[in-house]
Amino acid sequence: MAGAVAVAESTYGPVDFRKATKRSLEGPVRIEDLGYVPFPVKFLVPDFMIPCDLFVPVLAKGEEVPTFVKVLDRGQFFSEEWRFALHEQRVETLYAEEGAVTDLDDYFAEVLHAFSEDEVTTAWQKAQVGYHYGEFLARRVFQDVFDGELFEKATQWGDFLVRLFEHEQTKVSVIYRLFSRNYETFTHCVQVALMAAAFCGFCGRRSEDAGSVAVAGLYHDIGKIWVDQRILLKPASLSREEFAHIRRHPQAAYDHLAAMDWMNADQLAAVLEHHESMDGTGYPRGLQGADIHPHARVLRLCDCFDALTTHRPYKKAVTPYRALKLMQSEMRLSLDRHLLYKFIQFLGS
Repeated sequence: MAGAVAVAESTYGPVDFRKATKRSLEGPVRIEDLGYVPFPVKFLVPDFMIPCDLFVPVLAKGEEVPTFVKVLDRGQFFSEEWRFALHEQRVETLYAEEGAVTDLDDYFAEVLHAFSEDEVTTAWQKAQVGYHYGEFLARRVFQDVFDGELFEKATQWGDFLVRLFEHEQTKVSVIYRLFSRNYETFTHCVQVALMAAAFCGFCGRRSEDAGSVAVAGLYHDIGKIWVDQRILLKPASLSREEFAHIRRHPQAAYDHLAAMDWMNADQLAAVLEHHESMDGTGYPRGLQGADIHPHARVLRLCDCFDALTTHRPYKKAVTPYRALKLMQSEMRLSLDRHLLYKFIQFLGS
């Protein structure tokens, strides 16, 4: 198997991955611009059929554009042996043709449906696939904010999370193990959504509310698309003008999503108000107390916790214990204290 991956036959002749993968793309060429979408190997689940042909880009010496060499065929079964072989060749990401995105969505839907009815698969494995599909969706959400079909798939994803947390008794430690410690906007949105859905279940909220909060969590920072990336990634303290610029993102997200007419009123309120504070010092409208939507208060907690426990350009991550101490001390007036108490119980569950 390893040999099959190490040297592959293509229309350009045999390609030796042991040599080819040592070179990275140079210059402004982006693989996405060549009509391919990334699909990390970690997304593939053993014993399920490959949903479409999957390729590896190989940049030959002297060439500016890579050749895409097919390594996995549509319809073949993936296995741990294949995962190991790809790992041995340092292949972490495969690529599908742009037109196969629907096949990839269908693949995740098939796996999630099978897992939802499977009592043998562990809660960890189910949560892992849920996280990976959220990651796959979130990347595309931030690439195309006008895709209504993507919102429908996000809603289905949220429903799966709710069923998972209802039936599996999934511990928060299982969820937290999945989380990336390095901040990226799209992974942050996935993590906030997952934690919000699980927390709503812990609090005994209705299934439809938990699913609604999960989808709002996935989209809550979409307004950062309209924020200057140099400010978002600035490794130092922000000026007053820069901070004011960033504070526009909840309103920008709300305006866009309201115009798209995808979300219900509760979801829109959660997106708009997820930076509002109980003491009235938040933004964008300076709401306080009971005027802040309950969904937004949940997102605020999960947003704060994930922000504190992930590395950002301007600060290092803190431990979950330290994050909760900070939330109890420095943020106690801005957070819903009753929810914060439940959140601490939730993280200790």
